[in-house]
Amino acid sequence: MPYVYFQTFGCQMNVADSNDIGERLFTHGFRSSDDPAKADLIVVNTCSVREHAEQRAKTRIGEYGRLKKQEAQLWVIGCMAERLGESLKREIPEVDRVIGARSLEGIDEVISSVFPDQNVDFKGIEATDEASEFVSVIRGCDNYCTYCIVPYVRGPEASIPAAIIIDTIRKKAGRGVKEVTLLGQNVNSYCDAGIDFPDLIRAVAAVEGIKRIRFTTSHPKDCSEKLIRTIADEPKCCRHVHLPVQAGADRILSLMNRRYTAADYRDRISMIRSLLPDADITTDILVGFPSETDAEFESTLALVEEVRFTAAFMFAYSIREGTAAASMSDTVSHELKHRRLKQLIDVQTAITREIYTGMAGRKVRLMISGRQEKRDRLWMARDYGCKRALIACDEVPAGTILQADVVRTSGMTLICERTAL
Repeated sequence: MPYVYFQTFGCQMNVADSNDIGERLFTHGFRSSDDPAKADLIVVNTCSVREHAEQRAKTRIGEYGRLKKQEAQLWVIGCMAERLGESLKREIPEVDRVIGARSLEGIDEVISSVFPDQNVDFKGIEATDEASEFVSVIRGCDNYCTYCIVPYVRGPEASIPAAIIIDTIRKKAGRGVKEVTLLGQNVNSYCDAGIDFPDLIRAVAAVEGIKRIRFTTSHPKDCSEKLIRTIADEPKCCRHVHLPVQAGADRILSLMNRRYTAADYRDRISMIRSLLPDADITTDILVGFPSETDAEFESTLALVEEVRFTAAFMFAYSIREGTAAASMSDTVSHELKHRRLKQLIDVQTAITREIYTGMAGRKVRLMISGRQEKRDRLWMARDYGCKRALIACDEVPAGTILQADVVRTSGMTLICERTAL
């Protein structure tokens, strides 16, 4: 029986791709290994969003190349594989195969050609201990934000047929999955034969066994009232909207090719707050974009303080070769970018802590994700929004939903007790 070892870098889309490829390998007779030195196949799924991510992946690939068994295969897949292609094999000769993000749909043929003797159908995948899994619903991106490499390595938008998505989710539910997160570079753009993203959410909600639905990422220009009303009306939808703003100044948003203004973004937030008053809203923010002034950075800070995001992913702009922004002049110095980033993180962290502290004394519905390491009676969970929690209780299966009281907060975690019956 052959064994496969996965190393996944980057976003949730990459995690979903690795899980999907893993399932395909399992139906061909493979089993999972937690030791790359003992694996017959090592798969490294790579990210190209930032140069640092590529350098980390290359370092790890080189390590795997040196320790892999003589007869083992080393595959590099995903976005960096798409961007660098066969040049990666010249840089790291131990790599046996490079499979770009756009070629992953043909992975079955690759597996069958490389491992012909392992073409064994086990009639399905074993039950899982994971309560929550990712499901890609749309691949690629048509937005071409000027700082982003994704459209070049993942290609144009292509919605996965709804029937395939629902069949995939039914199979996951059959294996014990209770929560799915629907993924796309811009899930709002989903469209399959007249089925838009809100329609897809309703179809997923009808799948027996699925208790919660999440999704990411939404583009503000396509965040519709129909989508927010669907979340409000569908009990299985978590009250969490991830809506990347990136910047709070119109000139910078235009240079980024975001196709909305700060006022447009605020209008979307007002609509969400009116229809989903209890929702957690999270975001992505990029500081130090070429030519960003102090005043424009202050506009971003003002928007953050006004909206009060539950959490944010915050980054300093870094040049990405091949993007439109890479040729922009008037760059912001490294020192200033990181000074602005620290200031932004300080502001957002204070807001996040205030939101978590304000939850003390409230009742929440938690989905258990697993036991906290080395603590027998503390279990990790998430509430109906996006907030992390710890709850003290007797052993419960992952995927169980419990009523709980928030007794206090510890940093950015809700500390909860199970509600007495």
